[in-house]
Amino acid sequence: MGKENMSLDKIQTQPEFDLEYYMEISGLMRIEHELAELLEKYWTTWEKELKAFRMEPTKADADDGFLLVYLDEDTENAVQRAFEENTKFGFAFHNLAITLVMSAAQSVMPELIGACVPLPTPSREAKKKFKKLGLEWDDSGKMNRNYAVFTPYPYKGGCEVCHSCDTCPSSQMREIGKTPE
Repeated sequence: MGKENMSLDKIQTQPEFDLEYYMEISGLMRIEHELAELLEKYWTTWEKELKAFRMEPTKADADDGFLLVYLDEDTENAVQRAFEENTKFGFAFHNLAITLVMSAAQSVMPELIGACVPLPTPSREAKKKFKKLGLEWDDSGKMNRNYAVFTPYPYKGGCEVCHSCDTCPSSQMREIGKTPE
């Protein structure tokens, strides 16, 4: 096997449970005390299941690297079970998983706070690293993990490097070049 052109380094994240951020992601104006305590409990549990990696090119003249943060399949299954048992808790856990992954990514790259998190098209080398981690990427831009952040590292901005630019409701690139009607 040839020399690898991209490193894969496990990194530590420091996501903090921020109820206000959770409420922003979930679109809630209020939250019951009992639910807040339950969410904090699951946050603590799922935080241990969080995986975070930095992928960096090994050649000096190569493109920049990537940040990959995701929750494992067991966590996804816990969210799915919550949906099956109680839709309210299913949505709450779904939003908690999103908040956890986003907070973890933001702890590594503070530039992501309040910004778009672009999803780049992974390089061939990055796809090899996905495979090594048991992850899959399909050509539509989906990964086999529901709760994941994959973005350029270091931060490069939003729409101009995003794989989903054409379909994203927040995309600013689709409007460029359009003639007013």
